[in-house]
Amino acid sequence: MPRPVRRHTPAHVDGRPVKITFGEMREMGLRGVLVYCHCGHHVAWDADRWPDNVRLSDLEPRFVCQGCGSRGADVRPDFERGNPQFAIMGYRNMQ
Repeated sequence: MPRPVRRHTPAHVDGRPVKITFGEMREMGLRGVLVYCHCGHHVAWDADRWPDNVRLSDLEPRFVCQGCGSRGADVRPDFERGNPQFAIMGYRNMQ
């Protein structure tokens, strides 16, 4: 049985995957990011504060959780932004 083709995923020196830039994200029509701490805390932010050439993965080690105080987070595009039923910030206000 042939072995599956392994694709090389670019990674930072510490092993984190290299993610898209804010410019690439904006080209897809996405305007916000979700920031997840490893403890479970999360927040949704507007992405306009960062320039186009910055990668989402470049910011991850800089975040400090306001809940647990740990450094590092997972930053992802907010695909559901604008839909108050699914957006993290709007979800608490539902019901």
